[in-house]
Amino acid sequence: MSNEAGLALLGLGLVLFVVMVIGLLLAPAPSRATPESSLKLEPSPAPEEVDEPDVFEELERLGHAAQIRAAEEAKVRPWLRPIGFFSRLMTYAVLFLLLYIWAPKDISKTPLATLTLSDIMGTVAFVAFGILLVRALFNPSEDDQIKDAWGWLGVVILGGVAIGAVYFYNAR
Repeated sequence: MSNEAGLALLGLGLVLFVVMVIGLLLAPAPSRATPESSLKLEPSPAPEEVDEPDVFEELERLGHAAQIRAAEEAKVRPWLRPIGFFSRLMTYAVLFLLLYIWAPKDISKTPLATLTLSDIMGTVAFVAFGILLVRALFNPSEDDQIKDAWGWLGVVILGGVAIGAVYFYNAR
């Protein structure tokens, strides 16, 4: 039973890793400021008269902006957000549990001469993974696509739990 649970937790961690990599790949690239030119060229002068938009043109522009905003809000699925929040917290809880279970032995009281490279690297990797998990837990992405991906991951996890519950109930 513990082997199956360990494999399920490892699979969950792998799914989380894939979701995070996909989220990083889909995230828009940060815009970079244009470097200053060494040519010292002056910008062209602005035209003297600037036509103010007509009232009807302004209303039409505002109407198009409202339609675009409504379409973007329709793309955001509000029912996925609570599921995504819960699945993100549960996934990190499981990953912290796995980190705790597979923690290396305590090397603080071991003489330095008896330590092996694998003991030291295991402790360094344990601390590094712990720091990365804490950073990821307290710095969630604000991107709507990432939040939707967490929601869909939660739906998949809930579906897996439901199928597992039915399977184990019928296996008795």
